[in-house]
Amino acid sequence: MEERGLKIFAPEEEEPGKDSDVFFNDEMRTNRDLSRIALKVFRDKIDVDEFRICDPLSASGVRGFRYSDLGKLYLNDTNPEAVDSIEKGLEENQIEAQVYNKDANVLLSENRNLFHFIDIDPFGPFNRFLDSTARASNHQSFVGLTATDLAAPAGSYKKTCMRRYSSKPLKNSFMHETGLRIYIKEVFQNYARFDKCFDPKICWHEQHYSRVMGRVTESKKRTNRTLDNIGYLSYCPECRWRKLEREEECGNCGEDTQIAGPLWTGKLVDRRFTKEMKEEIPEEWVDANELLRKVHGEAEILTPFYDLHKLSSSLSIQVPKREKVLESLEDRGYPVSRTHFSPTGFRTDAPLQDIRRVLKEASEE
Repeated sequence: MEERGLKIFAPEEEEPGKDSDVFFNDEMRTNRDLSRIALKVFRDKIDVDEFRICDPLSASGVRGFRYSDLGKLYLNDTNPEAVDSIEKGLEENQIEAQVYNKDANVLLSENRNLFHFIDIDPFGPFNRFLDSTARASNHQSFVGLTATDLAAPAGSYKKTCMRRYSSKPLKNSFMHETGLRIYIKEVFQNYARFDKCFDPKICWHEQHYSRVMGRVTESKKRTNRTLDNIGYLSYCPECRWRKLEREEECGNCGEDTQIAGPLWTGKLVDRRFTKEMKEEIPEEWVDANELLRKVHGEAEILTPFYDLHKLSSSLSIQVPKREKVLESLEDRGYPVSRTHFSPTGFRTDAPLQDIRRVLKEASEE
């Protein structure tokens, strides 16, 4: 198989899964595209003699191959067949790397403070790799983590979420944003225990996965300051009001709220960072460009996104055109954008009363 000019040795399957001899998922190409560009932006800021990159769950090796021109590669997999595929790929693509056949946590724990970039891309949750990733992260490094256990932090399995992440989720129209904020909280807190600060740079949700990427610095003071970004989310199921603070009573209708958290209440994206990514990403990477554009566009608006159809249903009105709603909110002076989380979603800091008023007016036109 091939991806972006690189050859990968893996069995061709209709639906690759955990039991695959050597795992390769073509549907994760956009994830790898954005990860590649994010790492390049970070790498260009770091002045080191040897930039060390670790993919401890390499499978076919494609993720590591995508980073091969950015630093020294350390690739690993517990599966001997995967190691064979990695070595074939390295030879075919003329890439150099150190290859291991170890448990990922063992490899990372053996290399304390060594790596400038670690990419964790497992089946299911990433939290079982967090401690060893924090140990292995350099004092000036970058990390990317993928999670595919979306049902738990999105509210379908609340006890599982509490067990894995010590957070209460909520199942509603913006549940995947809540889940992403729970993931970021978990990453930040795990690094904090090692006196390292995790600073999100680009975090997103797509299809069957969520992705968290950010900078790591060894700073107790910075970590202490950033602790203020761990908090709660309040949601009113009656009128669909939401706020990234703990409020027992709805600020719009006065009804009792539902509470999610603890979770990350800060920005999901550093707009300065994604601006640099937009300048680096090749135009022909169409899907990755589109996702990056949306993520960048909503970076500065903190309030969890609204779903146009759900809001219209709660008002018993016909669904208005989204562009009309966005234009009306902008004309009233509110920040507004589309969201990458949903094709029918939008993000704004406008008060809910004004949003509802705009929807009613747009529906009547």
